[in-house]
Amino acid sequence: MLLLGWFLAASVAFAQEGSVYNAPGNKVAWVIGIGAYEKTTPLVNPENDASAMADALRALDFNVIETLHPTSEALRRDEAQFVNLLFDADVAMLYYAGHSIQVNSENYILPTDSDFGTLEKFRAQTMGVSSILTKMDRLAKMKIVVLDACRDNPFAEQLADATGDPQLTRGLAPITSLVTDGELSAANTDVYGTIVAYAAAPGRTALDGEGQNSPYTKALLSRLHEPGLEVGRLFRQVAADVIEESQGKQRPEYLVKLTDEFYFRNIEPHQCDYLAAEPINNLSIPGVEFDLLQTDAAIAACTDALSEAPDHARYSHNLARALDAAGRHKDSIPHYRVAAKQGYVHALNNLGVMHINGQGVGQDFVEGTRLLNEARTRGHVQARVNLQGTDFGVLMSGGEFRKVQQELASRGHYSGPIDGDFGKGSKAALTAYQKANRFAENGLTLETLDALGLLGIIPNFVLE
Repeated sequence: MLLLGWFLAASVAFAQEGSVYNAPGNKVAWVIGIGAYEKTTPLVNPENDASAMADALRALDFNVIETLHPTSEALRRDEAQFVNLLFDADVAMLYYAGHSIQVNSENYILPTDSDFGTLEKFRAQTMGVSSILTKMDRLAKMKIVVLDACRDNPFAEQLADATGDPQLTRGLAPITSLVTDGELSAANTDVYGTIVAYAAAPGRTALDGEGQNSPYTKALLSRLHEPGLEVGRLFRQVAADVIEESQGKQRPEYLVKLTDEFYFRNIEPHQCDYLAAEPINNLSIPGVEFDLLQTDAAIAACTDALSEAPDHARYSHNLARALDAAGRHKDSIPHYRVAAKQGYVHALNNLGVMHINGQGVGQDFVEGTRLLNEARTRGHVQARVNLQGTDFGVLMSGGEFRKVQQELASRGHYSGPIDGDFGKGSKAALTAYQKANRFAENGLTLETLDALGLLGIIPNFVLE
């Protein structure tokens, strides 16, 4: 009777085992290195760091704008060029090495002609990191910001006098305050599809390094080309490398909010992926529609994949899909849960559907909706459809409708009798409530019932 969409896909062509290739897609980067300051002692490593990073990203098929020692005018000129590249970018990366400073919890890039006597001069000459990240967020699908820019700052005393901000003495502002002042609110650092990495923890300074590169950039460069290193794990590993190398003196910080996996360099997908991966994936393969899964072969391949990499989120999800498609719903649940616990967005959606439909697990509309909401928050389109696309009112009768009328009345949208007759007036009130809250106008959907606190009134059903 009800089957929330699995819209999930079929190719069984196997590539050569062990081959490695760069991640696909339209990838752009702006790499900035500033060290030749006119009014203070120059920094040597930012040019080395930026040049090495630009070369590394070009080798990974990024379209790179490389900006070395710009004046404030040159910095804004190259920003405009970068923004032009952001349109329809699958991945956009900003890397900065040089002096940076925070004012009122905002981080600023300092060009070579930095010389600030007043707050007005400061604002005219510098570039706020939040303004760049806002443009990246609006135009690119995935954003990576790396700030190797926490060195002791010679402008701190001068700027503290000019701005009256005592926080100018050391380091950068916390990640949660990276974007402020109407650009992109601090809460929006939770927008999925974003990575922000600091060379040192907020309020701390990073080491410039005694070799060709800073400790952080050296560690990052050493990891970028490592095949099969998922980007979240990459930044965790880079942080661990720096802590070990500096004997704990420098502690990087990072924020990773992604809806899916990303690799700078991919290892050729496993047979499990060719047989059971979602159609929407970052593996450069078509994936397999749910109803076209060759279940016996997929179950065998994904079981083998998990024996090589236990608790691997994608393999766990792929095996769950294959078991699910084979009608082995109860067996699929533990594997969906392993992947969902790691934030694998497709597993969150599918596990939510299993709870709604009561497949392999007890029917639980509250837990199913929670999982679907988490998947939607992470950008999963089908989860949004599942929350908005089914009218559960077709299952209801007078008792359930009275509760809906009561809730709509308590919110000022219904003034008729509480009689369980969900007629024209009740439907108009429901539509008014949905319009006021910008919900889909598709009847008594999970989205609407959740907001009304009425998920518990949905009658249980059994799929035929």
